[in-house]
Amino acid sequence: MPSGENIDQHKTVKYIEVEAAAPATGQFTAAWAAGGRSVTVSGHCPACGGRTATEFSPGIVGSKGLRRPGRLATYVLPSPVTLYCECGHTHDERPTDALDKGCGRFWPVHLPDDARRPPTGAGQS
Repeated sequence: MPSGENIDQHKTVKYIEVEAAAPATGQFTAAWAAGGRSVTVSGHCPACGGRTATEFSPGIVGSKGLRRPGRLATYVLPSPVTLYCECGHTHDERPTDALDKGCGRFWPVHLPDDARRPPTGAGQS
């Protein structure tokens, strides 16, 4: 991780459920769990700047029907994925029944193809 990437640069913004502008390429990273069955996409909210991370358990591509014996299932994260701010900071006007833990913004994240699949040898089966 580059130096300073974990530093939270939070800005005070009011809560509002609205789509934020898509972040620049490379602003979010994908970290696959051992075994390749889940992935955490993390970065900074483009609206409030808070550090946010969302875990996904992507489905198996081509899982319906019969598969040839010995073929490994492939877990693939769709592109784009939609992230919601989960910065955990207090935001004015946030409703008590809000499902997210952030400023209410959501945005699309396009990850490079190699980040959308678990690393080779991640123990898929």
